[in-house]
Amino acid sequence: MFKISRFSKLKISILLILIISASLRFYNLPNSFIFAGDEEYQATLAQSLVKDFHIIWVGVNAAHLGFYLGPYWTYFSAFWLWLSQGNPLITGYVSSAIGVLTTLLIILTGSSLFGRKTGLFAGLLYATLPLMVFFDQKYWNPTLIPLLSLLLLLSLFKTKQNPGWLILFAASYGLVFHTHLSLIPVIFIAGYWLVRQKIRPSGKIILLSLATFLIMLAPLIAFDYFHKGSNITTPLRYKEITADYRNQVNPGQHLPALFQVLGRVWFIQAPSVNADEVITSCTDSSRIGNPKVAGISQRFTPPVWLSLIGLAFLLLFLINRKTWKKDAHTLLALFLITLMAAFLLFPGGAFEYYLLGVFPLLMFLPGILTDYFTRFKPTIILVVFLAAILGTYTVLTNKPEFGLGVKNSLIKQVITYINNEPFELKQTGLCHFYEGWRYLFIVNGKKPERSDSDQGMGWLYQSEITNKPIKYTVIFSESRVPVSFDTKDATILKSGGFTTYIFKTQ
Repeated sequence: MFKISRFSKLKISILLILIISASLRFYNLPNSFIFAGDEEYQATLAQSLVKDFHIIWVGVNAAHLGFYLGPYWTYFSAFWLWLSQGNPLITGYVSSAIGVLTTLLIILTGSSLFGRKTGLFAGLLYATLPLMVFFDQKYWNPTLIPLLSLLLLLSLFKTKQNPGWLILFAASYGLVFHTHLSLIPVIFIAGYWLVRQKIRPSGKIILLSLATFLIMLAPLIAFDYFHKGSNITTPLRYKEITADYRNQVNPGQHLPALFQVLGRVWFIQAPSVNADEVITSCTDSSRIGNPKVAGISQRFTPPVWLSLIGLAFLLLFLINRKTWKKDAHTLLALFLITLMAAFLLFPGGAFEYYLLGVFPLLMFLPGILTDYFTRFKPTIILVVFLAAILGTYTVLTNKPEFGLGVKNSLIKQVITYINNEPFELKQTGLCHFYEGWRYLFIVNGKKPERSDSDQGMGWLYQSEITNKPIKYTVIFSESRVPVSFDTKDATILKSGGFTTYIFKTQ
């Protein structure tokens, strides 16, 4: 009876955490869902498959490196957009559901590797912390990174018990090439782990793992075959790539960004603006050679003491002798060190989402530290629940000033005003410059003759760009940023954080 009772309490605890996770991620999603430039590009690419299905071998470019990710995420996106007839809101529900699944996986991984208490604490934190929720509400190729990070950690550790877990590791690692390159360095950890643990998989498992990995990479292999090894030779162009000022290796810029993340991951002050928190152009550390956004963006900059607490949590784990005596703890430490080092050395801007694979791993630290420092166990537990409560409050009081609801409202006002007349579409701003307006206009039944989006995405819809005379020029602007043009003759419409200026050209 005692075992049954404990098991029931565990199931109830997991269920409650999952309900909290789902509730926060789905809460007010039609209004708070972020659909900006990256989302527009990926949705437009996926829609090209919906309109005229054809085989594609690659997806989006990875961080200006000239390396193209695999197409599986694009195929996945195309399915959901086909189902919703192009409405991107469905992808918000998909990414939120993936976040709930990640919450479950973090509980299971933590319980298996570090103990039930650590798994539950980690699950509660991942379910409620605002940065986790806001990124889980954003649908783009890095959406799967937290999930894949956990799968790689779990499957690699389990190979010690059963080498067959290598097949799951191979599948998860293969998917990294379709989502984001930030988890690529995990392969070095895997090599070290297999040697250290003296894991000797059978020939069958090796072949199945290799076959699984090759299936994941098959489209990229085909792409490289027809494009003279364009992807695989990327490391050979490293000097040329990093010669561009946008892609230089700059640990001095990345280190302060990492220090900020160690605070932001645990707390974001309410009320927040979720779009400011997760869109890269809303933070100065991600802007190279562009005007600063300090004083414009409402992105939360943690006080130094908060980041120091986050750093202390990390160091108390990494430098503790117990960490290096337990295999599961050692593997977690290797993941954290490797992925953070890669962030510091990765060329280009210090984009916070490059650390998405680290976020779920940090959630394990409070539970582990309660075992290391039993004297402070009540304090750490109190901090965990306080962080969960404050995180929940921040999510529930989020201001969706730049979300999908505001955009659709403004677009409908514009369509009502211009009626069926031809128009061109422009956009301006500082933090919110590329905001997916063209795609959203089309979803709302009105296609512009041309738009600012055409420069980067026009190759996907060349036949839809015309030189037809227009009656209106419609300019969308971030309201908190002064515009550089004369607005005297404009009809002005506003919604949330955006202002629209409509000029009659005929």
